Amino acid sequence: MTGHSSDSSVPARTPSGVPHLVRTVCLVTTFSGFLTVGLLVAAPLGAQAIVGTLVEAETGVPIEGASVVLLNRNGEQVNWRLTEAFGRFSFPTIQAETYLLRADRIGHASVLSDPITVEPGATVVYRLEAPVEPILLVGIDVTSSSRCEVRPGRGASTAVVWGEARKALEATSRTADMGVYRYVIRHYERELDDRGREVRSEESRIQNGVMANPFRSLDVKTLLERGFMHSEKDGFVYYAPDADILLSDPFLDSHCMSLTEGENEAEGLIGLSFEPTEDRGVPDISGILWLDPEDAELRWLDYRYEFLDVPNPEGLGGKIQFYGLPNGTWIVRDWYIRMPLLESTVGPAPARRFRLVGLREQGSSVMSVNNLQGDLVLDSRTGIIEGVVLASEGADPVQEVVVLLDDSTGVTTDEDGRFRFTALAAGYYGLTVFHPDLNSLGLAEEPVFVDVSPGQVTSASLQFASVETVMTGRCGPVEPSGFEGILVGFALDENRNPLPGARVSVAWEELEERGASIGMVYKVLTTPELPDNAFFLACGLPRDRAVDITVEWNGLESQPERFRLSETQRVSRRNITLR
Repeated sequence: MTGHSSDSSVPARTPSGVPHLVRTVCLVTTFSGFLTVGLLVAAPLGAQAIVGTLVEAETGVPIEGASVVLLNRNGEQVNWRLTEAFGRFSFPTIQAETYLLRADRIGHASVLSDPITVEPGATVVYRLEAPVEPILLVGIDVTSSSRCEVRPGRGASTAVVWGEARKALEATSRTADMGVYRYVIRHYERELDDRGREVRSEESRIQNGVMANPFRSLDVKTLLERGFMHSEKDGFVYYAPDADILLSDPFLDSHCMSLTEGENEAEGLIGLSFEPTEDRGVPDISGILWLDPEDAELRWLDYRYEFLDVPNPEGLGGKIQFYGLPNGTWIVRDWYIRMPLLESTVGPAPARRFRLVGLREQGSSVMSVNNLQGDLVLDSRTGIIEGVVLASEGADPVQEVVVLLDDSTGVTTDEDGRFRFTALAAGYYGLTVFHPDLNSLGLAEEPVFVDVSPGQVTSASLQFASVETVMTGRCGPVEPSGFEGILVGFALDENRNPLPGARVSVAWEELEERGASIGMVYKVLTTPELPDNAFFLACGLPRDRAVDITVEWNGLESQPERFRLSETQRVSRRNITLR
């Protein structure tokens, strides 16, 4: 994160006319949209590549939004990709050598592949399986991990929590390097009382634009040598930590970690505290990374400055709020820094003392984010639903089907099976996939309900079930074999009105072995009384011969209608009319 000297020098003058200049740090949050990262790209002729999919080990379900890291044989990072909606990733144009793949997913254990040898000119296809079991932060005893440790040992509770925070920080750092989004951001400066509770004045401005990598601090070497507050000729510059600082080896080697339990605003969260291991004679920081124990996601960082030569430094510090998007990218949504406003006493210079008279708060908040194609990615005032429709028989996307929002507003899925609803008010919404065949049978799928909040992106995964899948499921314990068919339809009168309460019978003859002899047997299957729409379902019927269908209603019975079920499809459709 860098300072902007053009408009950030703010003099705070005392009644005696002695100023204490506070040159603040103008931080701008990094944004990310639904940029597809890691598309399958064919390697150029003569080049090498690794392409693959990341799936759940037990179910084979593809995993979207996970980080797949390409490592060389020494375990050093070469490149990284985010998996797409169907778990795909690719590393084109790599050198011919031996690699490892590591998949990182927040809330789940990381998985490391076997060594992958890439020969010259070869494209290796690899399936990486990740464990389904979540990493549980719920129930961790923070009191047993209250001792501050530098780089806590593997398996320790502190190390487990840091592992999940690290994944979010790494994703934030990688997202910041993309810098390909249009955004609206509100910058503000406030003057507060010395307790930070009363706002004495406030100025704000709205900024639109695209910034390559705005949320960036100084390099860790400079900050550790000179500190997080620098004295310059026109005032003091305060620096906040970015993700790269918190992840760096020098920072981790000079700060210890422990666990703490959340209170007040952080009630129910688990905190990963860090603090300097020693006073190195320069301003430093301590802080707490707050994680949700239910999903192991990082929520925000509270930090404060240490070893400042100012009175009442307890309220000096800041907050950085993190947010993960469904496609695996992470952004900084809100931040602020609080710096001191000091007043000097009157008298000779050596005897002067300073007292804290107020705080200067500077920060920014994301209002909205769009990608370069103009699609709305995030809106602080309304909610967004972003999802995918998959075939129920597998993980393939279903394109060009209509997804309905509360049975009214509809959008069509794209070639990747994806859909989006934007500008939604807070509330619960029902999502259904419109299925012409099922809807015509009165068998529309039950909606999937999601909770939408302003400023949030809610993800959803829907299934487009085939008629065969739905009917097979409805047959229940009479689940047919591959040679048995299903007959569906409606029982109607001559005016094509439904006959609720009617019963449909299907009869046929077949050979059956009885002891030492084989004989022809007459079989009849009769449905229960039909519902109001008179839909019927008959399971376990032969597909290699004709059947006779009749309907009985209020003592009246129709003449048999001969019908032959499809030999190529399990489900056949035929209405029966009472004449």
